[in-house]
Amino acid sequence: LADPALKNGLQAVVVRSLRTNQSIYEHNPDILMMPASNFKLLVSATALEQLGPDYTFKTEVYTTGKLNNGVLDGHIIIKGGGDPVLLTADVTDLAKQVKAAGICLINGSVIADDTLFDKQRLGWGWGWADLTYYYAAEISALTLNRNTVDVYVHPGKTEGADAEIKLVPDTDYLTIESTATTGKPGSRNTIYVNRALGQNVLRIGGSIAQGEKVTRRTAVVTVKEPGLYAACVFASELAKQGVKVTGSVIEGKTPVDAKLVASHTSPPLSRILVLLNKPSDNLIAETLLKDLGAIVKGRGSSSAGAEVEMDFAKSIGMDPSELSVADGSGLSRMNYISASNLAVLLSYMYSSTNGKVFLDSLPIAGVDGSLRSRMRSTSAEGNVRAKTGYIGRVSSLSGYVNTKSGEPLAFSILFNNHLCRKSEATMLEDKICALLADLP
Repeated sequence: LADPALKNGLQAVVVRSLRTNQSIYEHNPDILMMPASNFKLLVSATALEQLGPDYTFKTEVYTTGKLNNGVLDGHIIIKGGGDPVLLTADVTDLAKQVKAAGICLINGSVIADDTLFDKQRLGWGWGWADLTYYYAAEISALTLNRNTVDVYVHPGKTEGADAEIKLVPDTDYLTIESTATTGKPGSRNTIYVNRALGQNVLRIGGSIAQGEKVTRRTAVVTVKEPGLYAACVFASELAKQGVKVTGSVIEGKTPVDAKLVASHTSPPLSRILVLLNKPSDNLIAETLLKDLGAIVKGRGSSSAGAEVEMDFAKSIGMDPSELSVADGSGLSRMNYISASNLAVLLSYMYSSTNGKVFLDSLPIAGVDGSLRSRMRSTSAEGNVRAKTGYIGRVSSLSGYVNTKSGEPLAFSILFNNHLCRKSEATMLEDKICALLADLP
């Protein structure tokens, strides 16, 4: 902690024995710190304890009006149930179910119903510069593909030709404005992809060499109003199944007398937490926060979800004066928590009946997730299970490690306001973990 890399910054570290439930090392344990993605531990634990590992979310399709000889004189509604991991393949299956219900023509609109949540699409305190990037996707009860689109930019057939743009899923929800061209064979790739702030407009430019093979996506961009995006993709999938829709895609609410014609059930929460914590997925965290608000408090808002988190934190002995919740993912710089509170949370979850599910969702040092390339060739490799965290001038790591004798420890390492490179901060976190793993 005295390393020059952390000079003039603030550090907080707590190490707690899980045999005695007592702290064996503390440095600034009660100081309020920005946790970055270590805050995902709180939403994960709260959701797991409140909802249970087998909890699932439903996305449903309803119709209004009457169906006669394959013709629906009414609307078709896709209703979001707060599933954070809905994919295009799932929407394709919904469209197939609609077709199987005998619907061939819809004389009406495709309606996106995301009214389970409020209309606050962004986390409190998020920076505007982040908003077009995948890690700051808008939040909706009707989420598809993490509310993002994959962009592929391929060279044209000849030098000077327009570059070829492909979106996955293939959708016209985004307008493409491209000046991207095909450069000389072997020339440098200068392609850039941006979404105009507050608009569903992709601006693509630069050049890509003739003959260059594109083996992975060029960019991942977020969409504005993700519920409508999901409904647009659903409408496209209906068309692929031979179901024609005469109307447009609009927002609305499902009438009480609407008829259920298709449904999709998410993976269980235990699996969703793996998808959340291993790669550190912000949108899943934000969606779960609003899910908690909707399910427990009857209000699908981040503030209601924060109330659920605070209630849970108090119930397990965390100090509410050392906790301030702004969002679910830790992207906001308005989140604050002490290292001591994180250690209490980790200790509680270790002994919980849901403890194994919680631990299994965390990255393993040198093995997978956001820790896959860290702590290799140390006694922490394959030993440490912990949540990483990083936003500008904030680096964090909190989780579990076993000593040489097998004693389990919970630890929380929070670095704030340091001016060093990210790699220097993570190297120091890794050194601390290796020291703990080498304890007798």
